[in-house]
Amino acid sequence: MVMHKSTGIIPYILLGWWLCVISAQLQAVEVAGLYEAELEVSSQGRAERRGAIRAALTEVLIKVTGNGQVALSPGIPEILKRSDQYLQQYRYRSARLAVDPLTGHAQNQQYLWVRFDQVSLESALRKIGLSIWGHSRPETLAWLVVEQGSERRLLGSSDDSDFTDMVIGQSQRRGIPLVLPLYDLEDQQRVRITDVLGGFHESILSASERYAADAVLVGRLRDIGNDRWEGRWTLHLAGQELHWSQQGDFRAALSFGVDGVASSLASRFIRAPTNNPGELTVLVTDVLSLDDYARSDRFLSGLDNVIRVQPGQIKDDQILFNIKLRGDEQSLLQSVRLSSKNILALVKQETPAVLQQPVSVNTPVSPDIIFRLLR
Repeated sequence: MVMHKSTGIIPYILLGWWLCVISAQLQAVEVAGLYEAELEVSSQGRAERRGAIRAALTEVLIKVTGNGQVALSPGIPEILKRSDQYLQQYRYRSARLAVDPLTGHAQNQQYLWVRFDQVSLESALRKIGLSIWGHSRPETLAWLVVEQGSERRLLGSSDDSDFTDMVIGQSQRRGIPLVLPLYDLEDQQRVRITDVLGGFHESILSASERYAADAVLVGRLRDIGNDRWEGRWTLHLAGQELHWSQQGDFRAALSFGVDGVASSLASRFIRAPTNNPGELTVLVTDVLSLDDYARSDRFLSGLDNVIRVQPGQIKDDQILFNIKLRGDEQSLLQSVRLSSKNILALVKQETPAVLQQPVSVNTPVSPDIIFRLLR
């Protein structure tokens, strides 16, 4: 896959990380099921189950790292060989397939669902120096047109079709929150299928504002005959456009589009791993009650890259937290900004005068970051 980048009026890279932090909150989504996978199996035999568990772990590693080629990374083959060690739970289920038009019979398909232990798996990944993508991930709005013969259709969230199911299924496989537009009357008045086909993205981006997504994907899947499809994709992300295309069967062409989104988001939002945890002091203001304190502590402790949170100095409506985390100050700011929980807002100000005198010599007095607790 070759991706071409064109820069908008304000290149994102020139904004710097600080502007990124103080900009509007991203509408990130908490992604569930990152450490789970389900695969088709033909039996419940031990040998097949062992292979399926390894394949399921590969799927999980792709979601957790954001890297579609993670199985080729140094150290991963050894983890896959020990896939049973990370296994937490598994179960089988059976589903009846559609009636075969040739035989007139409907067969049952078996599936193996697997869940792996998050703590032990993340520890193994950090030991070999791989980055981990947390549960809070940016949301992508996808405007997709499917062309088959003379028929053209723009997929909407209310469509009951195999195309829609495959789009959602592929996004779940990569662990990214990808949504389709309602394509209701308002959308239909603002976006035409020819806008997608002709690359007229101004109207598409304008119509996308109602969804408050972090990225906008515009895609065209065209049947070119002989069971081959062509997929052309454009991702609008942080003032940039990324373009790529691919041919194959429908599933391959679609997967290539979704994989491109996942790779683009991962390259932007995953921080490089560090074996040396960092320490920061974080001041939270507007803490008016024990419940406010608990909300602040719970939120900070729940961030993906935070190891430990300890309360420090307390003064009036302000509390100073000592935080141990994997990463640096920027990684913490990004985790707060990406969180789907609107709890803390960054404050642009110097250390408040009320904290100039420490309670004890062991209490830090100059916070690295200042947040305001939101109501």
